[in-house]
Amino acid sequence: FMSGDARRIFPDFCADSSFQAALTSTLLTLNAYAAESSYWRHSDQDYIALTHNNLNVDNAFFWRDSEGNLDLGVLDWGSMGQRSLGYKLWWWLYCCDFEVLTAHFDSFVDCLASTYSEFGGPTLCTDVLRTQFVLSALEQMLGLCAAVPQIYKMCKKAEWKTISSRFDARIGQNIDGKSTLRLYLQVMSTISGMVHHPRWRGDDVLRRWVDDFCSALGVPKKDIAEIFP
Repeated sequence: FMSGDARRIFPDFCADSSFQAALTSTLLTLNAYAAESSYWRHSDQDYIALTHNNLNVDNAFFWRDSEGNLDLGVLDWGSMGQRSLGYKLWWWLYCCDFEVLTAHFDSFVDCLASTYSEFGGPTLCTDVLRTQFVLSALEQMLGLCAAVPQIYKMCKKAEWKTISSRFDARIGQNIDGKSTLRLYLQVMSTISGMVHHPRWRGDDVLRRWVDDFCSALGVPKKDIAEIFP
């Protein structure tokens, strides 16, 4: 999909065979370790907190008080629950433009860790939060791959031949009153960048995590036939 019908709205590297091989290998590996990844992200209670599930800007509202100070509130508390903070951080930031996320990610993670500690939480390792974040992003990409048929329902296959920008009204405006389509496309592009860009190297993050996880538990890594059936 990203290198075919929709190639004009995705980065050029998505059509590169080496990227496609890296993305396929990464997602199949994550799928093979899905249970282990979920266990690891939620195995240390220091990293578990009761938080909002989706703190994107459309779930916030803003106003100014009588003195002109900006204030804000939060909407949509459905699915609020206890989850890994690295997982939650992904679901708070996943609609960022890739360039913004890449430029400011270290600041975002540091802010979360310092604020969590300031208000009574334990001191968290920012490297652990970063790994949790990347694994959670890759996990969503598995779901987005499965959503391609839904994408074609929202924008017919024939339409993609003349779509050259993600701001085209056929994919950039609400479809049936919802932002689902443009969100899916935006996030697919962002996660692809997280696999490809040297600042992220999501495939290497996953590989190192598998090595560390299996070493810590004293278990062998999964046979290649289990990952690539």
